[in-house]
Amino acid sequence: MPNENIAVSSYGAFQDGVSTINNLNSDLETSQKEIANCKSSLDSDAVFMGPICDSCMDAFSKADSITSDVVATFSSIASYLTDTAASYKEGDTAGSQLLLSIDPNTNRVVTSTKATAAPYANKGNISGDNLNFINSIKDGAVQAYNEYGVLPSLTMAQAILESGWGKHSIGNNIFGIKAGSSWTGKTQNCLTSEQNADGSYYQITDTFRDYDSIDESITDHAKLLTNDRYKPVLEAKNYKEACVAVRQCGYATSLDYANSLISLVEQYGLDQWDPV
Repeated sequence: MPNENIAVSSYGAFQDGVSTINNLNSDLETSQKEIANCKSSLDSDAVFMGPICDSCMDAFSKADSITSDVVATFSSIASYLTDTAASYKEGDTAGSQLLLSIDPNTNRVVTSTKATAAPYANKGNISGDNLNFINSIKDGAVQAYNEYGVLPSLTMAQAILESGWGKHSIGNNIFGIKAGSSWTGKTQNCLTSEQNADGSYYQITDTFRDYDSIDESITDHAKLLTNDRYKPVLEAKNYKEACVAVRQCGYATSLDYANSLISLVEQYGLDQWDPV
């Protein structure tokens, strides 16, 4: 019976098992050839050996039959291992696209699909620098979701609103994040406008975080929103809830902050990267 190498694209244990079986099949194939040679030699000398030759021929025939059965069994095992490996790989591939989290209300594991940085569909028909800005931050926004759970739509809307489409960032700080006492990185002092509860505005000079790159700014923004203070933002089921929550948690003093974010998401289709 010819030796049939079974192909398997999987993990080590399955690959090792199939390789071992293929090697055994090769050895058995060699044994079958030797048995066939012995049978041929005995058959040519049968006239001289008589009954002894007949007994030997029967033994070799049985050995050949048993060897064939073993080879067939090993081939079946190899096929089974290959199919099993494919199933594991398929399951792991699907699993790698899932994010796991704990529902704080039920303490049960919740799964959601990872976001993918697909090309911008440009639902808002924007162009020029504004389009370039979206394309420059979308990958970072998607990565921030996959690593920290912040919706890409919220990240992008805040970046647009806080930096004026990237035109007014403070040291690559596209989210207008203030330094605070816990910040140990670089800073810049800048004049900023704030809004009172009665709607009136006032200006102050405050200290803002300064980053080496926009990617660093996106990552720090995501880390900030993982603080307990912003827990409702990460628990939001969609961009509307997230936009409302980030304002209620005290990210900005602007009374219209949540509506402005929601408007940006809907006008420019920024939720196209949000997972279902």
